Amino acid sequence: MTNNERLLGFLGLCRKAGKMIFGFDMTVEAMQKKNAEAVLISKDCSERTARNIKRIAEETGTTIYILPLSMDEIGNAVAKRAGVLTVCDSGFSKKIKELLDNGEHKA
Repeated sequence: MTNNERLLGFLGLCRKAGKMIFGFDMTVEAMQKKNAEAVLISKDCSERTARNIKRIAEETGTTIYILPLSMDEIGNAVAKRAGVLTVCDSGFSKKIKELLDNGEHKA
């Protein structure tokens, strides 16, 4: 099983546990309320969306990761196509960090 497959499976588990938020507006709201443990951006998310999310994350001190996954791949794993995902649980956030921890995915 590749690292991307493990990551996709874990994202699905996070969604089933109810610890994931989808979309730009919901992510911004979660960051402002300090509910976001980590924000995940798909590799094919629009430049404008990614830039705006990164700016807000800097203001709120939220960690961002650029996933090595497309919106379609994420959509298949979590049953909802999205370019921006928010993890609202520290345990899930730590595990995702471990799966991405070769350093190149942090924004």
